[in-house]
Order: sequence, then C-alpha cells, then structure tokens
Amino acid sequence: MLKRKGQLFASALLAAAILAGCSGDNAADKSEETKTEEPVIVVLGDTVNSHLQKDAVCVVDSRFERGHTIVFRANVIDQKTEKTVEDAKVKLVLGTGEEMDMKLGPHGEEGTLLYTVSWTVPDDFPTGTLDYQIVAEVDGKEYAYEPFNVGVSKLTILEAGAEAKLAAQAQAAPQSEEAQ
Repeated sequence: MLKRKGQLFASALLAAAILAGCSGDNAADKSEETKTEEPVIVVLGDTVNSHLQKDAVCVVDSRFERGHTIVFRANVIDQKTEKTVEDAKVKLVLGTGEEMDMKLGPHGEEGTLLYTVSWTVPDDFPTGTLDYQIVAEVDGKEYAYEPFNVGVSKLTILEAGAEAKLAAQAQAAPQSEEAQ
C-alpha cells in the first residue's frame, strides 16, 4: 500500500514537472505578446446643447426637448501616448438602431479635438430615456462608450416646452428652511 502511494506521488510529481515545462513555453510566448501589446484605447463622450437652441452654448446636458438639436461629442484617446487618435472611425449608435458617423474637428476656444455629430429630436419622437453608444474603430478593433445606466443620468427626451414648465414650477415652489 505504501509502495503504491509512493508511486502515485512520484507520478504526480512527474506530471507536474511536465506541465510546468509546458507552461514555461507559454510564459515565454506571453512575454513576447506583451512586447507587441495593442494600444489601450479609451472612448469618452457626452451630450451638449446645440448652438441652434436659444441661449445654448455647448452646455453639457442629458435632457432635451422634442425639436432640440443634440450634439454628441467624443474623444478617442490612446492611453500610452495620452493623445487623441485622429484616424479613428467613430460613429453614434442610437437605441433606435440609427447610426451616424462622427467627424473630428476643433471645438471651443481651446480648439480641443473632438469627434461630433448632431441630431435633431423629431417632433413626434417618443418621450423618455434614449440609450446610445459611441463606437470607435481603431486598427480594426472596436471600443465603445456608453453613459452610466442610471435613470437621472440617461439621455432623456421631453415634450416641447417641458423645461420651461419645470423651471417655472421650481421657482414657484416654497423654499425650505435649509435653502434659506
């Protein structure tokens, strides 16, 4: 019985040594792979009011009324160089399935390079949240940005005039003692 346990133990050690030898080759392959690692790409995005709205100056927003124009903005960054990837193929994908190509250009007084596309909410578009994704293709690989999946953070479509009604209600509401 003892002799058998010794043989099993020796067999197990031999098998472990063989596996270790095999995995050593894989480790060498993996170290080679890390030398030729793909770039780490990050896609950032947001939505802003279009300059086509009265008194709107590229203000970050997630609530838009029917008829308003939304500007979707994105930056595609190579984390190794910390620079914008200027040759990415970037598109906006709405939750409706509609896709729009985004164009790279300078924005703001600083001339920040951003990919953008605008979309006007149709007058008959359903109210409520609208999911979207920004997808960037870099060297044949896709990277995506999606906003937080939190109700108050999601892109929300409102009826025309809803913002003015909400603002009027907020002003008419009595102030609490904490706010005074």
